[in-house]
Amino acid sequence: MSKLKNITVDKYIALAIFIMLLIIPFVSSLYSVQIFGKFITYIILALGLDILWGEAGLMNLGFAIFFGIGSYIFGISMAIQKGLPAFMSFGGITELPWFFAPLQNPASAIILSVAVPIIIALLLGYFIFKSQIKGVFYNIITLAFVALFELFIVNQQTYTGGASGINGIATGVMTLRLFGSKITIIDWYYIAFISLIFIYLFCLWLHKIRFGQIIHAIRDNEPRVQFLSYDPAVFKTVTFAISAAVAGYAGMLYVPIASFVSIDSSGVMFSTMVIIWLAVGGRGNFTGAMVGALLVNFLQNTLSGIFGGMWQIILGICLLLIVMLMPKGLIGSLVEWQYMRRVHGSEKKETKITNREAEV
Repeated sequence: MSKLKNITVDKYIALAIFIMLLIIPFVSSLYSVQIFGKFITYIILALGLDILWGEAGLMNLGFAIFFGIGSYIFGISMAIQKGLPAFMSFGGITELPWFFAPLQNPASAIILSVAVPIIIALLLGYFIFKSQIKGVFYNIITLAFVALFELFIVNQQTYTGGASGINGIATGVMTLRLFGSKITIIDWYYIAFISLIFIYLFCLWLHKIRFGQIIHAIRDNEPRVQFLSYDPAVFKTVTFAISAAVAGYAGMLYVPIASFVSIDSSGVMFSTMVIIWLAVGGRGNFTGAMVGALLVNFLQNTLSGIFGGMWQIILGICLLLIVMLMPKGLIGSLVEWQYMRRVHGSEKKETKITNREAEV
């Protein structure tokens, strides 16, 4: 019983979110399942950024690039399953380019959706952290990187679909089989849901192990960690790669659920939204990342249907109020309130015990 009392409120909220997501397909339409399936991929993306920003203190203004790389790799793979996609044919291509050949195998595409973000993160991280680039210069590089990616996708329309995105994904998804049966949208939903549980548990494990403790120490006092003979650049680079892998995997899961890929889900604006999710929920707390991603996207989806063109203003006001009134985010503020309440309660008990001893 005492162990249950020591559990922080964020763990109960995380459990409630998992239960809610578990029963969604039983109580909602297929359209709602698709919407919440996309929300799950966004939650996984937010967890990836929280590993980097919350645990290591490295805010990334272009983090959505890894989500985009994963989604584009798997999206192109699905689009070419039934032959040359329309956006390539319109560009004058008559046969599949050689560099897309590995994507004809969905299993290879899934691996590449995670491996390519890892490789890019390792190379970029090595350059940034070994050069000891910090602060605003680090942020400028990450922002420029995602802007270049956005420009590349739009300009290479023949290979990426450009600003119009990649269509024909649903046809390719229908060719996939799981235990001999066609994978339905419900199946993809639960694949994403189970993935979310494992990634959340992985984040908690990463937070507790020695590697996670060193990352926290680098975030809080990097010179002292260097004094203890640890190389912060190595730990930062590995953390960067881990977060990129999570984001790339989330991007891969997004494709069969949304049946569409475009630069809107991997550009500068989307990267900014991911940061807002963590600011609202509370960075440095994995439940906060989950709540922020789920709440902001739910409000965005709901308000756009009620208020039409005014929804962005209303959502912006709501987010500003949350950030201003709760600087640590919703979950961060709740955890702090619970902690203060427990401290105040223990002080009261100590005072009562002292008074009784004095009376005796």
